[in-house]
Amino acid sequence: MSYLSEYDALDDPKKRPEALEGKPKQHARFLPDTVWLVLARRAYEQPLQQIGTVEADDRDLAIVYARSIYDEFAWVEMALVRRNDMVTVIES
Repeated sequence: MSYLSEYDALDDPKKRPEALEGKPKQHARFLPDTVWLVLARRAYEQPLQQIGTVEADDRDLAIVYARSIYDEFAWVEMALVRRNDMVTVIES
Protein backbone atom coordinates (compact mmCIF):
# COMPACT_ATOMS: atom_id res chain seq x y z
CA MET A 1 0.00 0.00 0.00
CA SER A 2 1.44 3.36 -0.95
CA TYR A 3 0.92 6.60 0.92
CA LEU A 4 -1.21 9.16 -0.90
CA SER A 5 -0.86 12.69 0.37
CA GLU A 6 -3.63 15.27 0.11
CA TYR A 7 -1.44 17.23 -2.30
CA ASP A 8 -1.01 14.23 -4.61
CA ALA A 9 -4.76 13.74 -4.61
CA LEU A 10 -5.35 17.37 -5.46
CA ASP A 11 -2.88 17.28 -8.36
CA ASP A 12 -4.20 14.07 -9.91
CA PRO A 13 -8.00 14.00 -10.30
CA LYS A 14 -7.98 10.19 -10.79
CA LYS A 15 -6.53 9.75 -7.27
CA ARG A 16 -8.86 12.32 -5.71
CA PRO A 17 -10.75 10.73 -2.78
CA GLU A 18 -14.41 11.49 -2.27
CA ALA A 19 -13.62 13.61 0.82
CA LEU A 20 -11.79 16.11 -1.38
CA GLU A 21 -14.46 16.29 -4.11
CA GLY A 22 -15.87 19.76 -4.55
CA LYS A 23 -13.04 21.48 -2.68
CA PRO A 24 -10.99 24.01 -4.64
CA LYS A 25 -7.71 22.70 -6.04
CA GLN A 26 -4.71 23.76 -4.01
CA HIS A 27 -1.06 23.19 -4.75
CA ALA A 28 1.63 22.11 -2.32
CA ARG A 29 3.72 25.03 -1.15
CA PHE A 30 6.26 25.82 1.49
CA LEU A 31 5.37 27.85 4.52
CA PRO A 32 6.22 31.50 4.03
CA ASP A 33 9.43 32.71 5.57
CA THR A 34 9.29 34.72 8.76
CA VAL A 35 10.04 38.40 8.32
CA TRP A 36 12.53 39.83 10.81
CA LEU A 37 13.04 43.55 11.39
CA VAL A 38 16.73 44.48 11.56
CA LEU A 39 17.54 47.22 14.06
CA ALA A 40 21.00 48.70 14.49
CA ARG A 41 23.02 51.70 15.65
CA ARG A 42 26.47 52.92 14.69
CA ALA A 43 27.26 54.81 17.92
CA TYR A 44 26.33 54.17 21.54
CA GLU A 45 24.70 57.61 21.78
CA GLN A 46 22.28 56.83 18.93
CA PRO A 47 19.00 54.98 19.39
CA LEU A 48 18.34 51.69 17.64
CA GLN A 49 16.64 52.28 14.31
CA GLN A 50 15.26 49.94 11.71
CA ILE A 51 17.72 49.51 8.86
CA GLY A 52 15.84 46.83 6.94
CA THR A 53 14.33 43.36 7.03
CA VAL A 54 15.37 39.78 6.34
CA GLU A 55 13.30 36.66 5.68
CA ALA A 56 14.35 33.45 7.39
CA ASP A 57 12.64 30.43 8.91
CA ASP A 58 14.66 30.44 12.11
CA ARG A 59 16.62 32.75 14.39
CA ASP A 60 20.10 31.51 13.50
CA LEU A 61 19.55 31.91 9.77
CA ALA A 62 18.09 35.40 10.31
CA ILE A 63 21.26 36.37 12.19
CA VAL A 64 23.46 35.16 9.34
CA TYR A 65 21.37 37.04 6.77
CA ALA A 66 21.32 40.27 8.79
CA ARG A 67 25.08 40.25 9.39
CA SER A 68 25.90 39.53 5.76
CA ILE A 69 23.35 41.85 4.12
CA TYR A 70 23.79 44.87 6.40
CA ASP A 71 27.59 44.81 6.74
CA GLU A 72 28.22 48.25 5.15
CA PHE A 73 28.86 49.92 8.54
CA ALA A 74 30.71 49.00 11.70
CA TRP A 75 27.62 48.64 13.89
CA VAL A 76 28.02 48.80 17.68
CA GLU A 77 24.71 46.98 18.11
CA MET A 78 22.35 45.03 15.86
CA ALA A 79 19.12 43.34 16.91
CA LEU A 80 16.41 41.28 15.24
CA VAL A 81 12.70 41.31 16.03
CA ARG A 82 10.26 38.86 14.50
CA ARG A 83 7.65 41.04 12.76
CA ASN A 84 4.80 38.89 14.11
CA ASP A 85 6.00 39.57 17.67
CA MET A 86 5.51 43.33 17.31
CA VAL A 87 2.60 44.74 19.29
CA THR A 88 0.71 47.70 17.85
CA VAL A 89 0.05 50.37 20.48
CA ILE A 90 -1.45 53.10 18.29
CA GLU A 91 -2.75 52.12 14.88
CA SER A 92 -2.86 54.65 12.06
